[in-house]
Amino acid sequence: MLNRIFSILGAQWLIRQDTAISYLPVLIAFIKGQDILTKPTDGPKPYVFGWSNPEKKIETVKWCHLYDPDIADNSVAVIPIDGVICSWDSVYLMKLIHEAEENPRINSILFVVNSPGGMVSQIDVLANTIKGLSKPSVSVVMGMAASAAMWVISATNYRIATSPMDIIGSIGTKTSIEDYAVLLEKIGIKITDIYATLATRKDEVWRAFKETGETKLILDRVDFVNGIFHQAIQNNLNIPAESEVFTGADYFAAQAQSFGLINEITTMQNALIKVYELGLANKLINQSKSINFKNNL
Repeated sequence: MLNRIFSILGAQWLIRQDTAISYLPVLIAFIKGQDILTKPTDGPKPYVFGWSNPEKKIETVKWCHLYDPDIADNSVAVIPIDGVICSWDSVYLMKLIHEAEENPRINSILFVVNSPGGMVSQIDVLANTIKGLSKPSVSVVMGMAASAAMWVISATNYRIATSPMDIIGSIGTKTSIEDYAVLLEKIGIKITDIYATLATRKDEVWRAFKETGETKLILDRVDFVNGIFHQAIQNNLNIPAESEVFTGADYFAAQAQSFGLINEITTMQNALIKVYELGLANKLINQSKSINFKNNL
């Protein structure tokens, strides 16, 4: 747990400000030595939908490992992305994605998203993993897909909001600098940093800010990450660089649709039908390619 707290404190973030502020009481409690929740809680688990063909009605909902060989053929894997996306969450999600990709009984993947964003670390790798899928993917927003979560859903083949009040966007990057020196001195702890003679650039970003208030080095790093974020959205959604969405604003669903961030506003049921049909079409295309290849041989 301590390792994760230290990771959180030292991370760069793609996240909405109101969410970041809501975590401050937990951080302050930790600094004061108070008990905080240290046991990870069980988050939403992946599951699959089976179908009653050819009526396209949902037949079963089965909670299972996505690598389970006994699920129904042409099942849809449902992978929740809920809450703040930390680097270890991205790694776990990639594991689930690989399982769904490798199971021949799964024809497509539906990501159910309600997230304000998360850590910079691994988010690009997660998005690229989704974009590289051979099976169709659809993201359905149920509340929010902001910042890092927007990056993730941009990599899916189709994006759906389920409510006009869903919040989507926040395409921007931020970082925060915490200086605990005053607080530590109040409890009798004074820290003095001594650097090796040749380590002139060690911690240069922090040292420049601490000694002179200079933020240019920090801004350069934030701008670098922001540029990669913007480029990913431009490439994934074919949105021009001059679009208003790159100011970092977030939008309710209808406006997000008008900017091209999502494709439509509809129900979870329709989202399931959409991803299922994309999966069937993809399977038929692949079968046709295989037959043509064999005939050519």
